[in-house]
Order: sequence, then structure tokens, then C-alpha cells
Amino acid sequence: MQITGIIAEYNPFHNGHAFQLTQARKQTDADFIIIVMSGNFVQRGAPALMDKYTRAKMALMQGADLVVELPALWSCASAEYFAGAAVSLLYQLGCVNTLCYGCETPVSDVYAKICDLLADEPPAYRQLLTDNLSCGMAYARARQNALSALLPDTDTTAAAQILNNPNNILALEYQKAIAKEAADRDRPPIQIHPILRQGQAYHSSRFTDPMASASAIRRFLASHPSDDIHTLRQALPDASFQLLLDYQKHAPFLYENDCSQMLHYCLLKYASAGFCKYADCTPQLSRRISRNLNDYTGFSDFCMRLKTKNLAYTRISRVLLHILLDIRADSCRIWRSRSYMPYAKILGFRKESQAVLTHLKKHASLPLLTGAADVKHICAASDSADFYQKHLFADTLYQALLLEKSGHNIAHACKRQIVIV
Repeated sequence: MQITGIIAEYNPFHNGHAFQLTQARKQTDADFIIIVMSGNFVQRGAPALMDKYTRAKMALMQGADLVVELPALWSCASAEYFAGAAVSLLYQLGCVNTLCYGCETPVSDVYAKICDLLADEPPAYRQLLTDNLSCGMAYARARQNALSALLPDTDTTAAAQILNNPNNILALEYQKAIAKEAADRDRPPIQIHPILRQGQAYHSSRFTDPMASASAIRRFLASHPSDDIHTLRQALPDASFQLLLDYQKHAPFLYENDCSQMLHYCLLKYASAGFCKYADCTPQLSRRISRNLNDYTGFSDFCMRLKTKNLAYTRISRVLLHILLDIRADSCRIWRSRSYMPYAKILGFRKESQAVLTHLKKHASLPLLTGAADVKHICAASDSADFYQKHLFADTLYQALLLEKSGHNIAHACKRQIVIV
């Protein structure tokens, strides 16, 4: 059985995602496609535009066979741990043969050279990285310069092109994670199958293109009246667009600034103890947060206020979200040492693809969470219960954000049924 995995956020699901899904099935000759999808919070450090069940349904209606959740502990982590957790989950499902992902530039031997350097981190690389960071470079630029210095001169331009694009960076992290999992588990690696990204660039603001980026779609929704939503029709598959319309009728779209009041409360409450216990927060950033707290006006404005030459906006937004969600560095360290998570939460599947769920139940090396009965069984172990409580807290906070913005209660994630289409 050929089962292909895709790691995604679908925030929201657009034509570019539909293209990748179609090509993944065709090019890998997949019998089934399993999606590992971010839950209610996403990797750039923000709440997802729409809840995880709606986004899972978008993917299923476009042909995905089953959607598994990447929980908040990892869905809003740095690229390394986001990729590491998602790849580990695919391995633990026990039946995924191929990982299909998008990238901005064609895969070449330069990818392999960069991947080897990142995986091994030789002393020369670590020293160059440290020197670049001490000069005030942002981490991404410091890493790019360090890698380029250790590659042959003929590879420098190609390396820069690879390292300047977000999907390429994730592609490298996927390859690193696959190599590590294969070595740790003493089994053949999952095969990789890159698909070249089509249409607008990841950060493009053009929303009228049929291949508009998710960033452009979110910016349009955030800055235009709800009546203008039909402008986006050509950028999404018909089923996704209809779900977008239906969602808007009963729930608000969420953005990072919708977290502003809750975040402000958390920052004020914990300022005296500092913020170093939270994932990715250094002592320097902790002090910077405290020094600037009296000038806090909102989430995005605070990120801009904290931003420096060597502290990127997305790094800061992730740390602030970790504070809000109580994601602590020690928890992340513990769960990285335990294959990242104790269960796999199934968000939905296609009726005609139920065989893949049966196949997972036979081959997965971790429990599958599909309903309340599974929760009770999984949480019998104290460490699993702790992980689940962090998972549940993130969903509850997302629910609170919806309530605060809409003024009426919306069904909590723990009461939602698995999506079947």
C-alpha cells in the first residue's frame, strides 16, 4: 500500500494546496494521502484563521484521505521542531512511505550539502554561526552566511536562494528529521518527493491571483469588509470557498491581534518572575519584554517594538504565543526525548478511505485519539494526561478568543465530532 504524507497548515486551504495534493497523489501513485495539519495555532506564532476541524474538512473535501493534528506544543514551534514533530508523527503512524512537500526552488545536490552541514553541525559551522550572531545578524542571515562560507564557491548563490525561502527551509528541516528518525529507529527512511511551489510567493500580498498565497488571503480578510469576501472566490477551490462563507456566518476569523488582551494579562502577571521558562525565550528577550511592557498596545505592535537586527518578528511572535499558551522549555525538552507526543489525534477522514484508518490502527506505534473514550484511556498515564491537558488548554484558549470576538459561545473542540466526508 502506497501512503503519502503531507505536512501543512491550510490556513486557509487554497488553490496552491489543491495543486500540491493532486500532484502528490499522481506523482507518488498514492493509494491514500495522510495530512499532518497544525491545530488551532500555527507556526508563525498566531491563532489559525479558522478552527482545525473546518480546515481539516477543507482538505478532505479536496481529496485528502485522513487528517491528523499536529498539537500546539509543536505547531507553533521553530521550523526545526515543527518539522521534527511532524516527521516523527508520520513515522509513528507506521505506514507512511513518502513525504511530499512544496519548495520554492528545484531540489539539487546543494540541498543535500546544506542538510548534511545542518545535521552534523561541525565545529567550524557552530563557530561561524556564533560569530555572525555576535555581530548582530538575525539568526536566519547568520545561518545562511555560515553555511555559505563552508560550501564551495560555485554553490554560494544556490545556497542563498534555498535559504531565503520559507518552504525551502522547511524542506531542509524535513530532510534532517527524516535522516534522524531513520537512524534512531533503525529502519529505511521515508522517501521524499518535493513539488515546486506554484503561483505567488509565500509572503506575496497579491490576492487576486488564482494561486494567491495564504498570507495574501488572510491579509485581505483582515482588511476588507465581510461583504468583499467574494473577491477571493478565484483563489480557493469551490468547496473551500463555500466552507469559508459558511464559517463566517457563525464564527469570526482570528488574527494575532485578537490575542492582545489575553497576552497583556499574561505578561503583566508573570513579569516579576521573568519569561525564560517559556520555550525559545532567552534571558535577553525576557529582559526586553519586561523593559517594554509599559508601552504595550497590542500583539503585533509589541512584536515590532521588541524586534531587533538579530531578533526576527516571527521568533518573537512564537515566544509570545508560548507565554500565552504556557508552553515551557522543559516540557518541550521532555517530549522531544519521547518522540514528541504520546498519541495521534485524528481530526477527520473520508468515508471511502476508512481502510486507511483501519490500517493505522494495526500499524501505528502510538495510540490513536478519535473520541472521548480514547481520551480516558490515553490519559490513564500521568505524562500523557499532562500532554493532553496542554493540548486541551490551547483549544480552550482558542475557544475563548472566538467568544471574546463574536460575543456568543461556539462549540468547544472537545465537543466536536471527528469530521467524516
